Amino acid sequence: MAELARLGAIGSDDLESLHRDLLDPPPHDGRPHVGLNFVMTADGRVSYQGRAEIGTRTDRMLMFHLRSLAGAVMIGAGTLRVDPFAPAVKGRERQPMAVVVSRSCDLPLGNKFFAHPGVRLVATTERAAPEKVAAVRAAGATVEAFGEREVDLPALLRALKDRGVRFLLGEGGPTLAGELLALGLVDELFLTHATLVTAEPDARRLFEGALRPAGTVRVERVSLHESPDGERYERSRIRYG
Repeated sequence: MAELARLGAIGSDDLESLHRDLLDPPPHDGRPHVGLNFVMTADGRVSYQGRAEIGTRTDRMLMFHLRSLAGAVMIGAGTLRVDPFAPAVKGRERQPMAVVVSRSCDLPLGNKFFAHPGVRLVATTERAAPEKVAAVRAAGATVEAFGEREVDLPALLRALKDRGVRFLLGEGGPTLAGELLALGLVDELFLTHATLVTAEPDARRLFEGALRPAGTVRVERVSLHESPDGERYERSRIRYG
């Protein structure tokens, strides 16, 4: 008969003491160390009423802490269109770079992203309309093309490493996460298991999009913590092959 390991509380950790090894992350050839941070409902969805606001205040505190360890924080344009995005870190002199991936460069110019106190980079394509590019630049962001029709994610990550980014934190959305996973560019997953059940049939899942990994992908748990209200915070390594 198979034996199962017993999981349970064996101690506690201060939230701000977690994951500090990411200040000196493992090296990779031509790119930063990449971690994805998501919160997922109890029925396996990462959006609720079209947005990613699912977790509790503790989940948001953990998100802010992860941002404090990152050289850059990246999201896709779809996430920017529904959520404010300004990954500022209180008390940090050099703010993490804020990166938005958008093939069209058609972005909501009133989003908090354009007021982020750090570097703001929009990674787009050569096919983006010149007037959209001009509008984003006028709003205060740097715009660079990585690819003709689709954003070349390996090229973008190389550029981020060249700019000194050692740890890149991805915060959505599921399509961008799916592309990164399919290309073998995700090293770690920080997943909050919320207690919320939504039963929304069209809510989004963790990894979406047309691309699929070439081989098997598995997660290897590094740590698991739980808040008093039952929300769980899991850190896992991604293993390919």
